[in-house]
Amino acid sequence: MGLFQYRTIFPLRFICRYASTTRLQVFQNAVQITDPQRIRNVGIIAHIDAGKTTTVERMLYYAGFIRSMGNVDDGNTTMDYMEQERERGITITSAAITIPWNKHRLNLIDTPGHVDFTIEVERSLRVLDGAVTILDASAGVETQSLTVWRQANRYHIPRIIYINKMDKPTANLSMCLESIRQKFAIEPLLLHTPLGYGKQFTGFLDLLNETIISSDKRSNSALSDLLTKDRAKLIEKLADIDDKIAELLLFNDKPISSNQLTEAICRLMVNDQRYVPVLVGSSLKNLGVQTLLDAIVNYLPTARVIPGTSATNVGTLMYIFKTIHDRQKQPLSFARIYAGSVKRRMGLTNARTNDKEQVNKVFLPFADNMEDVDEIRAGSIAVLSGFKEASSGDILVANKKPNLTSHLHDLKQQYTFLPDPGLEAPTPVFFCTIETYSESGQKQLDIALKNIKREDPSLRVRVDEQTGQTILLGMGELHIDIIRDRLKREYGLETYLGPLNVNYRETPRKSNQQTIVWNSTINERHATISITMSIDPIVVEDKTIVSFSEVKLVRTEEQIFEHLRKDHLDAINHGVRLALSSGCVKGAEVINVQVKLHDIQLTGSISPALYSAAASDCIRACLRHAECILLQPMMRVELVCAADRTQPVLEDLARRHSQIIDVQQGTGNGLQESMSTIISRTPLAELIGYSSTLRTLTSGQADFTLAIDGYEPVSNH
Repeated sequence: MGLFQYRTIFPLRFICRYASTTRLQVFQNAVQITDPQRIRNVGIIAHIDAGKTTTVERMLYYAGFIRSMGNVDDGNTTMDYMEQERERGITITSAAITIPWNKHRLNLIDTPGHVDFTIEVERSLRVLDGAVTILDASAGVETQSLTVWRQANRYHIPRIIYINKMDKPTANLSMCLESIRQKFAIEPLLLHTPLGYGKQFTGFLDLLNETIISSDKRSNSALSDLLTKDRAKLIEKLADIDDKIAELLLFNDKPISSNQLTEAICRLMVNDQRYVPVLVGSSLKNLGVQTLLDAIVNYLPTARVIPGTSATNVGTLMYIFKTIHDRQKQPLSFARIYAGSVKRRMGLTNARTNDKEQVNKVFLPFADNMEDVDEIRAGSIAVLSGFKEASSGDILVANKKPNLTSHLHDLKQQYTFLPDPGLEAPTPVFFCTIETYSESGQKQLDIALKNIKREDPSLRVRVDEQTGQTILLGMGELHIDIIRDRLKREYGLETYLGPLNVNYRETPRKSNQQTIVWNSTINERHATISITMSIDPIVVEDKTIVSFSEVKLVRTEEQIFEHLRKDHLDAINHGVRLALSSGCVKGAEVINVQVKLHDIQLTGSISPALYSAAASDCIRACLRHAECILLQPMMRVELVCAADRTQPVLEDLARRHSQIIDVQQGTGNGLQESMSTIISRTPLAELIGYSSTLRTLTSGQADFTLAIDGYEPVSNH
């Protein structure tokens, strides 16, 4: 075959690069790699059921970490270690693992693909240097694929696209590439030519490395000719977008090497993310996973760190992106180390609170197993025990300086890859009451929910002031059901959930200003507070919501608020939040509103509680005159059904007050000709229990996915 290599992959005889090594040796191999140039921090992101967990399971096998491969359907994969994940066959929480590959350390994070757990993807992306986006070859870019892609765009993360499941009967590479162009708005660089589709898929041509990878033992010259032809097309495409390849093609008589093409792709990954490498394979059939591991090493960026000279003022610097509660090790914090190193018994300072924290132990993550180590250096991901209050979004440093906040700001300006402190969780769309079956269990419930809330920032917990009931606010039915299941399994708590309700919002349509006078008499001491406040609607164009942050002081010549202390202002803000937490239309939270304090007059001694109560009453008075309206969460629905059931499904969506965005039919969507895709925008309230209705309408021949698509006023119905 001349210059070409032919690698035969036998699906039933797996090739493991470290077949003779033990798990301990794999761990030791990974620990020894500390050079950031040889570290890759990579996330696996995709729509649900695209094959993320199956792909990672194969990666672990080929790296020698496991001796046999688990299966999602059997509930025995390494990364889906929670009981709920194994029972339901889906990923619920992001899981991290460290493996060696080709003398590099790969820190992999397998993220969920379900819309209810988007927060797991969001916080993982903050600390990643690259990502692998996995697509189902029969579906192309799906709803959640687009969501996580846009999340990665916000952090400017270089990506590889891996088109999985090429062995499915409805696999359609042309459709996938076109959906990548249209929905991701990028140009795919196809590095592989598949050999067959569906049951006939036996492998692919690796165009860069001039290798034929196939499970078919037979070889023929036609494949070599096809490889030469497709490789030439790839080189021409790269020459159009990379000057160095263009020069080599025009002025160099020597063939362009694989290394030169790899360097060109790396330049594009860093400098021009409009072009993304695309690989193909079938992880279930063990075709393409080793090539994907090689691509992670060759194309994705090295671990980004702050050089020692710039980090001397803070020493060690880390960002906590995830916290879990382990019964043996107590709270465990997942941290990305950006400068210095982290060791046992090390003292740190939380930049947000200025509180001291101490590291008890340092672990290297291996899914639900943690390997104890002495030290982890910059560029890698560590799991730390011992933190008391530090939570997701906190930045911790070793050396506390008087101007720490200013110094971190300067570092962020110089090293833009540093994550911003804090973590903004998505707005919950459902809520329900939760109760224990005995009064004695309420205290346990409060502790358990506090722990789970620390792990999961998208969960909100509040207490109804009138009834005293505990209320859970979550991202969806599955999210809240998982919380209830965890309370039972992990904390031994039997709980009762009230009816699931849509988490509506309210917003004012007009501005309003009110003055409230409060009189108080305590122990014959009289006090009066007169407060003038106003509310103004905030106009948003992208259907997002803006929650209240703090009161804006309107200073004038007559009122400069010189006697308003910080604790008084904090009390006023607390009162405003209390008033905005329950609007006057449906008792829902009021959003998209700006609050101003115009004047405050006092006589006598005023307690902070009185400041809070007066501010709360004043804002409630403003709301009553501001013509507030109710807002409802809208969902983008992508539905695939049998073509002959399209009309009944459309009629049912119309009854649910849906806006039909698009109806697609035929193989142009990677579907069989007998299938249709319907895309709509539907009020969330109309989708409760929709699965059962859709199953009845289509005799089980349909599936749908949801994604939050902003809020809009509730119609008259």
